[in-house]
Amino acid sequence: MLHFIREHAKGWIAWVIVGLISIPFALWGVNSYLTGPADVLVATVNGEPIKQVEFQREFQRYRDRAREMMGEKFDPALFEGAEVKRGVLERLIEEKLLLSASNTLGQRVRDVDVNSIIQNTEAFQSGGEFDSERYSMMLARIGLTPLAYESQLRIDLLAQELNNNIQQTALVTPSAVDTILRLEKQTREIAYGVVSAMEQLENGIVTDEQVQAYYDTHKAAYMAPERIVVDYIELSVEQLAKAIKIDESSLQQFYTDNEDQFLGPEQRRVSHILIEGDEVEALETLVMIKQRLDIGDNFTDLVAKFSQDVGTISSDGDLGYFQRGVMDPAFEAAAFSMNDIGDVSDAVKTEFGYHLIKLTDIKEPEGQPFSEARDEIEMLYRNQEAEDLFYEKAELLADLSYENPDNLDVAAEELGLEIKTSKEFLREGNTTGIAKDKKIAPVAFSEDILVNDLNSAVIELSKSHLLVLHKNKYTAESQLAFESVSPPIREHLKFEGARDSAREQGEVIITKLKDGETLGLLFADSLWFDKKTYNRVDDDVSAQVLQHAFSVVKPSAEATFTGFTAQNGNYIVVKVTAVNDGNPADASAEDRDGLQSFLARNNGTSELQAFIASLRADADIEILAKDLK
Repeated sequence: MLHFIREHAKGWIAWVIVGLISIPFALWGVNSYLTGPADVLVATVNGEPIKQVEFQREFQRYRDRAREMMGEKFDPALFEGAEVKRGVLERLIEEKLLLSASNTLGQRVRDVDVNSIIQNTEAFQSGGEFDSERYSMMLARIGLTPLAYESQLRIDLLAQELNNNIQQTALVTPSAVDTILRLEKQTREIAYGVVSAMEQLENGIVTDEQVQAYYDTHKAAYMAPERIVVDYIELSVEQLAKAIKIDESSLQQFYTDNEDQFLGPEQRRVSHILIEGDEVEALETLVMIKQRLDIGDNFTDLVAKFSQDVGTISSDGDLGYFQRGVMDPAFEAAAFSMNDIGDVSDAVKTEFGYHLIKLTDIKEPEGQPFSEARDEIEMLYRNQEAEDLFYEKAELLADLSYENPDNLDVAAEELGLEIKTSKEFLREGNTTGIAKDKKIAPVAFSEDILVNDLNSAVIELSKSHLLVLHKNKYTAESQLAFESVSPPIREHLKFEGARDSAREQGEVIITKLKDGETLGLLFADSLWFDKKTYNRVDDDVSAQVLQHAFSVVKPSAEATFTGFTAQNGNYIVVKVTAVNDGNPADASAEDRDGLQSFLARNNGTSELQAFIASLRADADIEILAKDLK
């Protein structure tokens, strides 16, 4: 159907189709306002509904938190899967269960606590003070009324209080900490030997029949993935800016029209008197100094007598010229609030102490002459012209690539754009070229491009960079020829054979050692490493050896012999002769406190999960939505 529309939706036919489509859509829109998604349930918990609008709001909060944490690395595609949406729904279900439990237990959140949180939320403040208009405006942006937000906040606080109460009941005894410390600080006396797989590798023989049999059994592992090459045209402000023709008269006019952009910042020069120490005493001193100024005392004399800024006393308290954004915000606000040279501020508090500030000079903003600012003027002019052109051409790009879906030629010719060809890339994209952008590969492998041979819709890589794709060459997934993969298969089989042979030899050695045979007859000197005491994180030995040695059962009277295959194929024979528990008394107070806090958090989390599991077991939970949207 969509293909038919793209093929025929031109001229008056397009208007007929749009009209036919718009009627049911318009009626659907009216119906959605009457019955609305607000009435759609996604789940019920003990008969209490979870509405779709509630789920959507929570999902959006989850995405917003992730965006804030991930910054530029945020990828919307990570949040489209059913698993993520189901996770959000599960959290809503748990919230309902915890809220019900809170009410049963008689927990309450005081109005004063809700109000305190709201008034101290920075997003709702202006100039450091709560702003009710800003509060309403910020909530409106996310589709909430103050009443709805406060209700949700109260629910969150109740759930958090219950969480905290449960987690705080988790106790960690000193003996439990001692037990963990004994294990954590434990040392073991370890010796080990290496049965080399490399030596077996040299003697390994792999026949052609074995290689062929492995290939036949594992054909699915030797497939060349599907890949595509696309033609594309791109439109960007940067690209258009380079092509803008420049003449001096246009630049001069731009300079005249935007002269305020080429002004330097206003600068102010001040002197100050700094008083440090107790607030009350400092303010009393500054009041006295201000009174003396009012009766005619000289500011410079008072600097020398009272100021505690040793860096500026010798220069009469002078701090020189500065512009906005340099000084402490409170100091700067006072300096730029004075109108006349010679004015002295009231007391100003900063992190350095308390100040009286005297305005001694003002440098008005100075404009750059055209000759000095020309390069900046040209850059701004190019960008402005390119942006205007970009929005005009962006609309044409969308129309032309849609109305001429079989190729990019018409759109490229009309817009004066070059048709470029990408490097070959997979469904996973590429590390270079246009396919390194995650938006490209899903579009390139879509049905419209692969099957219907149509242009893509306009892809917005950024607000100032657009692409349209068309298939150039597609290569389907195919079986790799036996001849091309037989060498690595042969090497793989040789490695497997050498690894297995090393393991067999190692297991024989362990049996002989347990029977009392001496090490010297079984290992060359260079392949046996005599016993040494190691802790769990010792750097003097392979982490694989440590992990294995610390996992074996504590030996009784005799040494314990065990073995394992290392990642490089070698077989390692391990001898553990002694296990020495750590001494809890050797742990520092900081280590002990840190471990106790960790165990308390861990136990508290387990208690909370067990509590939620018990609530779920007793609850009547029904998931109503097959597809969460």
